[in-house]
Formats: sequence, C-alpha cells, structure tokens
Amino acid sequence: MVRHLKVVVLKEIKELIRDPRILVGVIIIPLVIFPLMGQLFSIATEATLREMRVIPVALIDEDRSEFSYMLLEMLRRVPNIVLVSLSSQNWIEEALNNSVKAVIKVSQGFASNLSNGLRGNIEVYLVIKSLGMGEVGVGSTVDEILGSFSKMVSTAMISKHAPNANAPTILEPIIVSDKTIVKGEVVDVSPKGFISALLSQTMVIPIVTMLLMIMAAQIAVTSIAVEKEEKTLETLLTLPVKRVTILWGKLIGSTIVAAISVIAYMVGFNYYMSIVLSQQQMPAISTSYIGIPFEGYAVLAISLFLSLMSMLALAILLGAYAQDVRSAQSLIGILFIPILVPTFILMYADPLSLPLSLQIILYLIPFSHPIIAVKSIIFGNYLISMFGLLYNMAFMVVVLYVAARFFSSEKVVTARITLGQRGTKTS
Repeated sequence: MVRHLKVVVLKEIKELIRDPRILVGVIIIPLVIFPLMGQLFSIATEATLREMRVIPVALIDEDRSEFSYMLLEMLRRVPNIVLVSLSSQNWIEEALNNSVKAVIKVSQGFASNLSNGLRGNIEVYLVIKSLGMGEVGVGSTVDEILGSFSKMVSTAMISKHAPNANAPTILEPIIVSDKTIVKGEVVDVSPKGFISALLSQTMVIPIVTMLLMIMAAQIAVTSIAVEKEEKTLETLLTLPVKRVTILWGKLIGSTIVAAISVIAYMVGFNYYMSIVLSQQQMPAISTSYIGIPFEGYAVLAISLFLSLMSMLALAILLGAYAQDVRSAQSLIGILFIPILVPTFILMYADPLSLPLSLQIILYLIPFSHPIIAVKSIIFGNYLISMFGLLYNMAFMVVVLYVAARFFSSEKVVTARITLGQRGTKTS
C-alpha cells in the first residue's frame, strides 16, 4: 500500500505542478507580485522623502513682536525648512509662483492677546497642488513646529509671570509610567507597545493558516475536477490500487503543493511587509512573553494538520460533484466562508470576549481552532487547544469516513451538481 500511495502522491504532485493554472496562479504570481508591490511602495516612499528634504515655507509676520521673532528663529533652525520671503499684499500669488508649500501667518495683536490673557492667533495655509503623501508630510511638519512653538511660548510666559515656578512641571505635571503584567510577571513595556508587538508576532500565523487551507482546497478541487473533465478519473479508478489509497494520495499531494504555494506567498508577502514596516519601531520584548514554546508549536501543527485534512476531504468531495473546473471553482466558494469569517474575527478579537452564541459557532467550525490555539498557547492556556484537537480529530474522522465511502462507490464517477438558472440539481 505504501508503494502505491507513493506512486499516487508523485503522480498528483507532477500533474498539479504541470498545470499552468496552478503553477502560474498560486506559485509564480505571488513570488512576483508581492516583491513588485514592495518595490513600488519603496519608490513612492523615496519620492515622498525626497520631497520632504526641502520644504519651502513662508512666514508673514504682521505682529512684529518678540514672540513672532521666536517663531522665525525656530523655523530657521529646522534643517529641511527653507524660508521664503513674501509680501503681505499679494502673498497667495507669490506663494504659488515660488512653489511655497506652507504659509504661516502671525496675525497682528498676537503678543498683546497673550499679554492680556487671551489666545494668540496663527493662521496656516497649505498649498495643495497634488495628491500625495508629501502633502500630508508638510502639514504634519508644520503642526509639529507650531506645537513646539506653543510650548516655548507657554514656558516664556510662565517664567515671566512666575519667575520661581518650574515651567516644565506646570506644563506637564504628571509623569505616567506604563507597565504590563503578562503571565504573572511585570514587563517594563507599555500595554499599547506590548499589544503591537504581540499582534506583529501572531498575525502571520492566522494569515498562513487561511492561505494554506484556501490554496489546498483550490488545488484539491481543481485536481479531481480536471480528471473528471478529461475523463481520466475512471481510468485511475480501474487500476489495481485501493480507492482509499487514491484518496490519501490526492490529499497528501494537494497538501504538499499547497504548502509550496503558501511558502511562495509568505516569501513574497514577507518581502513586501519588510519594506512597509522597515521604519516602524517595535519595543524589544523577550520571546518568553510573546513567543510560542516548542510544545505549543507541536499542538499548533497537529491542530493545523487535522483541520487541513478535513478541508481537503471536503474539497475533494465537492470536486467529485463538479462537471468541470469552472463549476468546481464555483462550488469551492462554499468552503471559503467558514475559513475567512473565523480568521478575520479571531485576528482582532479574543474568543472569550465575544457573545456566547458567536463563541459556540466559532468552536463548532473546525477551521477556527488553529487560530484559537495560537492565542491560547501564547498565554499558556492549553485546555482550549486540547479541546480543539479532540474536536478536530472527531470531525476529521467523520469527514474522511464519508469521503472513503464515497470513493468506494460508483458515485465518485456519476455524481453531478448542475448549476443553472433554474436552480441547483444534484444527481
């Protein structure tokens, strides 16, 4: 049986790899499209940074006060700010002619308002000539400068009216030190930073799980649909090989090709994300707090294997009911719903925080347990993971039993689901 199984698996892999729809669609394109997207993003980012290296800014000072002079000196000290002189009469036309990105206007009476306990008025005009991240960057830069200037003015006024007071303490009287308690230990990281680091570590596994199941289902259903369309399935079933062995060969072959396609996706996706996230700062946290231990990976691998076998068996059953590849691709969409919905819910929500009815639905869907296992294993909760393993094992046994019985009958050749305008017919 092992020799026959090896022959069927190798045959399945060769046929799938040789199929241009699978080779190009699920292996080559991911390796090309994601790096291409990353390069395009890199080019766009470099263009934005190049635009931000020199920002022409004009300051219209109608107040001529000590405070407006402070703002002028602050602007001169900013490395990427180039001050442009404009007249107060035709400044809009002059700003357009001199490619000025932003105009800061200090209204008359700015200093006197501050002296009288009123707020000073500064007007900011951004010159928008195109839609791009550079325009957003200019606005952010000006906002940061004016925010620093506001603190400088506050410090100066406090020092003037209360010489003995500590201006920085008055402006920021509270020092907040954020810490996080994880697994009973205090981690010197803010909760926001910890959650960000945790999500960055655990987001990949649900994505890989979702891609692996979808790719495996597509490959499995396409495999058997092609054989039915080309009338080669009948020939395969007449060979002196047990039909259960043929079923297992298709399951294993589809799994191997699906794993190759997911690797291709993740290599390209990782390249893309490395470019996108290269400038983001993540706090350094020990893997003992956010990592998965060896035994956790073992539980996760078993859970993923059980879910994958169930998915492949269901996909092959659906493919056997299809007349051709097109109808098979239409039928396989039914299986994508119980994959996509739990994935996107569990990527951002804790299962225990959901309503009880939704929790029950998620636990009944076998394809959600690998994702649930990731979140529970990180915090050392193996009870939920073990329940998921037992449930997935029972579900897989039932599905494989149904698939084996189906392959042992003549329905594997004669079964049809006809999709038409008058409805769906099963035979």
